[in-house]
Amino acid sequence: MLIEVIDTPEAFEAVRPQWEEVFEADPHAQHFLSWTWLSRYLGHRRRWFILALRENVDARYVAFFPLRLQTRRDKDGFFYDEIIMAGNYAADYTGFIADPAYEDRAVAGFAAYLKRQNWTEIKFDYFGGPPSRRIALIKALQGPEVMFRDSKRSNPNNIDNCVCPVIALPETWESYLEQHMSAQTRQKLRRFLRKVEGDPAYRIAFATPETIDRDLDILFDFWRIRWQPQKGAEMTERLVRASREMLMDCFADGNLDVPVLWYENRPLGALANIIDRQKKAILFYITGRDEEWKLPSPGLVLHGTCIRRAIDDGFRSYDFLRGNEPYKYMFGVEERPISCTLFRTRDGRNLGGVLNPRSIRHVYEMSIDDYHKGKKADAEIGFRQILQSAPAHRGAEFGLANLMFEKGDLAAAEASYRALAPRLADPAPVLVRLGDVLLATGRNGDAAETFRDICRKAPGHREARYKWGVALVAEKRFNDAAAVLEALVALPSAEDSDRRYAEKARALLLRIAPALTPTAPRAFEPAKPVFPPPEVFSLSPAPLPV
Repeated sequence: MLIEVIDTPEAFEAVRPQWEEVFEADPHAQHFLSWTWLSRYLGHRRRWFILALRENVDARYVAFFPLRLQTRRDKDGFFYDEIIMAGNYAADYTGFIADPAYEDRAVAGFAAYLKRQNWTEIKFDYFGGPPSRRIALIKALQGPEVMFRDSKRSNPNNIDNCVCPVIALPETWESYLEQHMSAQTRQKLRRFLRKVEGDPAYRIAFATPETIDRDLDILFDFWRIRWQPQKGAEMTERLVRASREMLMDCFADGNLDVPVLWYENRPLGALANIIDRQKKAILFYITGRDEEWKLPSPGLVLHGTCIRRAIDDGFRSYDFLRGNEPYKYMFGVEERPISCTLFRTRDGRNLGGVLNPRSIRHVYEMSIDDYHKGKKADAEIGFRQILQSAPAHRGAEFGLANLMFEKGDLAAAEASYRALAPRLADPAPVLVRLGDVLLATGRNGDAAETFRDICRKAPGHREARYKWGVALVAEKRFNDAAAVLEALVALPSAEDSDRRYAEKARALLLRIAPALTPTAPRAFEPAKPVFPPPEVFSLSPAPLPV
């Protein structure tokens, strides 16, 4: 058996027919593992990868395990990696799909691949499917370097999010009412539906392309009123943005119903139900209601309407998804368990002691951000971790050399700059910093030659031209410096940075004017000479991207 990795949209698109065959064959597959849902969701995310199993390079795929990588920092500032389920933060169910004949080999193959990767944690959050899958993965992944623990996911209201209430739908609406509901609830639902359907002031309208934005606004406005006091404004808005994005993707694919209950022009409540047409399931995702309206109950009316509609359309289940909230049980549900399992290395560091290759770009971006924010110690940790994991990473090498320069370790910085410059297609940023080292160590003639070489290849490089002038001033070659600086002033200045170097050149020209020989141009009024300007030694350009 072979494990291959799919990690580009093009490769994911190419396996769609085989993915859908496996999805249909797996009795435990559900919409959050469908190709359609994942292609939309992963399209908004980075660092996802899918493990794909087949017998050999010519065989068809028989199992898929969609995953993502996250990178975090520990209390000491070191980066570590987490592997999570691909749909985490939106999918109520996660896991893998497999042809039943290959399930055991899929577990063995996926676990063997993961044990060879660099990670500190693997989180199987809301893992679906039969318990045997989870048990087999635990046995395969645990070992001397890895421990695991199960976790219950309960919210402050003591709701168990590892319990999913589901209705197995019968063939008729009347059978559902008789078999699944208590006499009292059945009577109430019938009465409420008669009232809503018999009074023209009430109506239930399903979202259309023209109304979907308005209808989701209604739903989420109600949801905010109910949950913002508990979750806080920032968390609430983050959840609303993420949920709305995902639901709009489902709507674009024709897999979302948003019914809204109205009384005249007043909305009373709304649901968002994801439609799993392949598995004939309705997945209730989120609801909001007018908390001031009492009867008829908007939630009971909307769910009753959607359950009846699902039965009429031949669906086999109505799934309330995560959470054992008491109101769900009035609809006659069965409990479907899911699980959350955390695997963690015993030493709290990535397996292998290095970063996951998929996280190096992310850590580099974070370290550059730290560098610019002045968090130099954090930036140094990041650059060193990158070089430990990828010794040839030029951006991290440059970033670390810059930090050594700023810390005063000029010999180490110079050695790094000299080693790095020949390996770059455009060495100018590194050569500028090498010139800074030469200036800082008093080798002004060498610095002038270095900056001149840059300007020969890039005549419009304003920073190099300005520092070339500075080096010439330090060498007391004032006429040569004036010529270099006046050429800089004459360059067109479109950007703020361009104008800044032009202004610095003008200021330096004024300072050196008294030292110019009579034959040199005197375009500026004399000023008291101050040279070399000290700020040249504190310039900190950005690290070089790779």
